[in-house]
Amino acid sequence: MRLRLSRFQRLLSRHDFRAVYQEGRRFVGKRLVLFYLTDLTSHPRLGITITKKWGKAHDRNRFKRVAREAFRKLYPNLPIGLVINIHPKEGYRDLTPDEVETELNNLVAVCGKTESESAEGGNRH
Repeated sequence: MRLRLSRFQRLLSRHDFRAVYQEGRRFVGKRLVLFYLTDLTSHPRLGITITKKWGKAHDRNRFKRVAREAFRKLYPNLPIGLVINIHPKEGYRDLTPDEVETELNNLVAVCGKTESESAEGGNRH
């Protein structure tokens, strides 16, 4: 089993991150803040943003490992073109992959609602 995310599964450039912030939406969960964008031209992709203000490097690295593991588990079930950037909230040091997976599932549910609402809104005109 390959544990590394491929280039196509990650946000790599500053341009990609900025697009998620400027054109996307924000989902605030209990333990995470997720910025997301639906880009129907690509595979689901993940970005993780955690700055030095959040603590020591080993804490930040653990958060990134946990987030990547949850994304890897859910990857086959994510909608095509979902681009996610994950930010921590207080208490991120105690997060487990299952908790992150729950937050991502909640995000997918919200994305499904917003996509269907926008499709319905487009049909009314």
